[in-house]
Amino acid sequence: MSKKFWIDENGQKHYITGEVQTEGKTIDEEVEETTEKLSKSFGSKIDAMINEKLAPSIDKLNKVLAAEKLFAKDPSEMTKSERIVNFFKACVNKDVARVKALSEGTAADGGYLFPDEFRAEVIQKITADAVALRNLVRVIPMSKDVMKIPALTARPLTYWTAEGATKTTTSAEFNEVTLTAHKLAAIIYATDELIADSTEISVVDLIIEKFADDIKLKENQAIAAGTGTGQPTGLTQASLTSKVCSGNLDFDDIIDTFYLLSPQYRANASWLINPVNIKELRKAKDSNGRYLWEESAQLGQPATILGLPVYECPWIPESEIYFGDWKRAYYLGDRQQMTVKVTNDSETAFTKDMTGIRVVHRIAGITVLTAAAVKLTTIP
Repeated sequence: MSKKFWIDENGQKHYITGEVQTEGKTIDEEVEETTEKLSKSFGSKIDAMINEKLAPSIDKLNKVLAAEKLFAKDPSEMTKSERIVNFFKACVNKDVARVKALSEGTAADGGYLFPDEFRAEVIQKITADAVALRNLVRVIPMSKDVMKIPALTARPLTYWTAEGATKTTTSAEFNEVTLTAHKLAAIIYATDELIADSTEISVVDLIIEKFADDIKLKENQAIAAGTGTGQPTGLTQASLTSKVCSGNLDFDDIIDTFYLLSPQYRANASWLINPVNIKELRKAKDSNGRYLWEESAQLGQPATILGLPVYECPWIPESEIYFGDWKRAYYLGDRQQMTVKVTNDSETAFTKDMTGIRVVHRIAGITVLTAAAVKLTTIP
């Protein structure tokens, strides 16, 4: 049977017999209380150390659990953003069944069709930009890759007639135009961790924004100056009524170009001008030394020339300026499907744990009414 003792300042043991009180407590109570205090003190420190070391892993585990919870939802119960996130994750994880459940089908080239929500987000970000030429032209939805449409080449004849008089027929001249969708491909590389942890919509928003920026750039280039070979036919390929610049570019040439366009198209017309020529026109002044260039009083709106919007377009040649009602002049065929392929087969992608996401967007384009646009040419 063990005996209780205490040690004095000289290291001598003093055995205890009977119940000894210390400040109103027995030795047993004092020992129990001290032990509890030490346990709490060291326990909290140990807990803090464990949390500090395990916090990143716990956070990652919570994200994985959240992602799995989101991923387990039925597609019909998902929000638009959740469908986009889950589609990306399913593609990267090569979950074919999930991809099919979330996609709109399988594309002819073997890729999967993005959910409509993804394409809608990309197009929305493109059209939100004031300099997107898609906003200026007429967009024709295409349900297939080739579409034939009638294009008006001459306006109908309108005339006065007396009451009860025999009416002659009036006709408009139509020409058939074929819109052939061309592939526009964009690819972005994302780390596997970024995709795996993408429970937050902001990650996918970033990917959508990158694709939208690149697609907008290529669309603008095609609408303005596409060659028609493997890409849409741009405005610069059209046979438009033109005026030769009289010498160095000045506002007299701009005024002549303005009146070269038929009055019926001027109200909704706008200018497409190379940045080099914009710089020259901004310097032009009237006889009183006032600048003729008119900056917009509203933030985000284009400047104007003769009251009509000016859009900076680097793909229009420096030697030309275009002016027209673009919704009547040009059709942009919009194939309303967007496909995706993912890969990490390249050496760089594999070694860096990255996944390549390749998006294919299909568009067509051609000038359908040359009378609705004119150009100033031979600018020195």
